[in-house]
Amino acid sequence: MSMKYQALLVGLLLTTAIVLAHEGHKPLPTRGMEVNPETGRMTLTDVARSILDVQTTEIGPQNVSPALLAYGTLVSPWDHHALVSTPLSGRIVDLLVTPGETVHAGQVLAALESPDLEALQLEVRSAQTSLDLAVRLFASTEVAAKSGAIPEVRLIEARNQVQLHRAAVEIARAKWRSLQLPEEDLEQMLRSPADPRPQKLSLLSPISGTVTHSDLSVGKVVNAREHLFEVLDLSEVWLKVGVLEKDLSRVSVGQSLQLRLTAWPDLTLDATVDVLGQRLDPVTHLGTVWATLSNNPSVSPLLIPGMSGQVALKIGDVTAGVAVPADAVIRDGAERFVLVEQERTQAISTFQKQTVALGQRVGPYIELRAGSLFPGDRVVTQGSHQLGGYFTQGVLRVSDETARDIGLDVQPAAETALSETITVDGIVDVPPARRTIASAQLGGTIARILTDRAQHVQAGQVLAEIISQEFQNLQLELLRAHLDAELQQEVITNLGEAGDAISQRRLWEAEAKLQQASGVRASLRQRLLIAGVNASQVAQLENTRELMPTLPVIAPISGVVMDFDKILGHIVQPDEPVFEIHDLSAIWIQGFVSERDLAQVEIGQTVRVRLVSDASEPVTGTVVRSSRTIGTEDRTTSIWVELKSRPRVAMLHNMMARLSIETTAARKRLAVPRSAVVREGIRSYVFVQTEDGTFERRLVELGISNDLFVEVTRGLSVGDLTAIAGASALQTGYAALK
Repeated sequence: MSMKYQALLVGLLLTTAIVLAHEGHKPLPTRGMEVNPETGRMTLTDVARSILDVQTTEIGPQNVSPALLAYGTLVSPWDHHALVSTPLSGRIVDLLVTPGETVHAGQVLAALESPDLEALQLEVRSAQTSLDLAVRLFASTEVAAKSGAIPEVRLIEARNQVQLHRAAVEIARAKWRSLQLPEEDLEQMLRSPADPRPQKLSLLSPISGTVTHSDLSVGKVVNAREHLFEVLDLSEVWLKVGVLEKDLSRVSVGQSLQLRLTAWPDLTLDATVDVLGQRLDPVTHLGTVWATLSNNPSVSPLLIPGMSGQVALKIGDVTAGVAVPADAVIRDGAERFVLVEQERTQAISTFQKQTVALGQRVGPYIELRAGSLFPGDRVVTQGSHQLGGYFTQGVLRVSDETARDIGLDVQPAAETALSETITVDGIVDVPPARRTIASAQLGGTIARILTDRAQHVQAGQVLAEIISQEFQNLQLELLRAHLDAELQQEVITNLGEAGDAISQRRLWEAEAKLQQASGVRASLRQRLLIAGVNASQVAQLENTRELMPTLPVIAPISGVVMDFDKILGHIVQPDEPVFEIHDLSAIWIQGFVSERDLAQVEIGQTVRVRLVSDASEPVTGTVVRSSRTIGTEDRTTSIWVELKSRPRVAMLHNMMARLSIETTAARKRLAVPRSAVVREGIRSYVFVQTEDGTFERRLVELGISNDLFVEVTRGLSVGDLTAIAGASALQTGYAALK
C-alpha cells in the first residue's frame, strides 16, 4: 500500500471518528492513533498528527489581577464649571474673549452699556449731591440758630434732612455693591458726582479655565440673568462609574481602578475610588462610584467631560500564576480539561488529559486555579477539540478539582420545618420624614458650592451660596426701613428736647412714622430669617449698612447629600430643589404585596429580609405600616418594614430586597435549599448524584417556599444525594452535553 493511499485512509477514519464523537458516540478505532479513555492517554503517529494539524503551545506564568468591570463617564467637578450671566440688561460694547480661549478668575470677558446701570449712576450722584447740599444747609442753619436768628425747630429739621440724605447715599452704595460693580468706580463717582461719564458693566470670569461656549457679538442686546459665557476648568475631571448592585459590597474608598477610554483605547489611566454614592438609580439599579483624574498633558491626552470607557476595579492582589490559551480548554459537561504533550519523537507524540479549574480570563489566556500544570508544559491548541472528543464521556461527572472550583455541596434530601410564606419584592427606602430638599427661598445664580458628593452634613450647614437680586432688594428694603426708623426715633428725641417750642402734632406725626417703619422693619427681618439668614446676620446688616453678598442654601436636617446636578452660575428659581439630603440613621424596607395576598399581611408581623446585594443570612424586621391602596397598573399595595438589625453591607436607597412573610404555622416537609433548584422555562430541576458518582438532572414539582427552602412534592425522595450548592454550574455543564 502506497504512503499516499495510507494517509488518505487514516484521514477518512479520523474524520469518521470525530463526527461520531461529537454525536455522543464512542469514537471508532483509528489507524495511527491509540486512545485510553480510562487513563486519559493518547498516542498519535507523526502522520496522524500531521493530518489533524495538531499544534501545541508552551504555557507560562501570568500575572492576574482580579477586577470588577464597569462603565464610566467623565464629568466636570461642580466648582470647575461655571456659567456667566449679566445682572442687568444691556448692549455689548466690548467682547474680549472667544471660545477656546484660556482665562483666569476675575478676568473681564465682556463689557455692556446698560440703561439700568446709568439710572443707578444717576441715583448715586443725585443722592451724594443732595447730601452735600443738606450738610451745607445744616451748617448755615446751625450758625443762625446759635445767634437766635431762626427758631430751634429749623435746626432740627435741617439735621433730619442730613440724616435722610445720608441714608439715601448708603442705600445707593448698597445697590451698587449688590451688582458686584467695582468699588473704586463707586468711590470715584461719590467724589465727583457731577462727572457725566457713563459706567460700563464688566462681566468677570468666576473661575480660571477655558471659554467653551459663547454666541455673542458686539452690539447684541442681552437680557438680565441671560447666560452669556461658559467656562470650564479642565485641570481635573471626575470619573463617574456605574457598579452593579450585587458588586457594591466589593467596592470601597481607596480602591484602585483602571480606566480605558473609548477615545484613547491604547491608554490605561490609573485612579482610586474617592467617593461612594449613597443611593441606587431607581431604573438601572446601578450604584455610583467616583474617582478623580488630573489632566496632565505629559501623562495623558486631554480628558474631556462626556468621554466614556471601561473601568476595571481592582478587587484583589496581583498574583503570579499559570495561564493556558483559551483555545486549549475542552469542555466535558461541568468538567474542563486540556491535553498536555508528554513526549514527541519523529515517530509518535503522546498526550495526557489533565482536568483543570479555571479562573479569570486575561486576554487570550485563562488563569488556572487548579490542575497539575507548570510553566514550560505544552498543551494542544490547534486540534484540541478534535482530539478532546475521544475523552468526552457524555455524562455529568465532577472531579475533585471541579467540585472545589464550583463550590459543589451534596447533601441528602431531608424534611425540614416549613411554613406557608408570602415572598414579595421590595426596595430599601428612607422614611419620608428623613428625606428633605435643600433649596433657595429666593431666585438667583449659584456663586459657590460648599459640599461634596455623598458628604455628611449637619442641620443648618451652608451647602451653597446664591447671588440673588431679590435677596439684595430685600436687604435694601430692610436697610431703608431701619434707617427710616432710626431717623424717626431721632426726630422724636429732638422734638422732645425742644419742649414747648414744638407743637404736639409734629411729635405725634413722628411717633406714627416710627411705628410704621418699625412694623415694616419687623416684617422684613422675618422674611430674611425665612430666606435662611440668621438673627445675628440681620443685626450686622443694620449696624454696618453693608449688604450680604450671597444668600445661603441651608441643610434642613443632618444627613448625606444625595443629588446635585447644578454648576456655578446656574440660575435657580425660588424653592427649586438644589440638594437632596437623606438621614440614613433609620431605613425602612418597602415591600410590594399583591392584591390577592393583602389579607394575609398585618401590622406587627415579623418579616425576613434579604438584600439582593448580600448573600449572607437575612435580617428580621416588623411591618410598621401599609398604604392600603391598590396600584391600578401592578395591582399591588405597599408595606413598610422596620429592621431590628442591619445587614453586613451598607444599605443604599433603592437597593432591591426579598421579603418573606410567614402566614401559617410550620410543619415538616421534604424541602431543599432554594439554591438546589434550577429552572428551564416553566420546569424545575435538581441534580442528584448516582451510585457511580455521576449526576442526573431530575424533574421535580415544587410546593410552598420561603427565602431559604422550597418544598419538593414530586421527583425527589428523602435521602437522595442532592446538589444544594453549585447546581447552576451543573446546569451549565448539563447544557454543554446536549
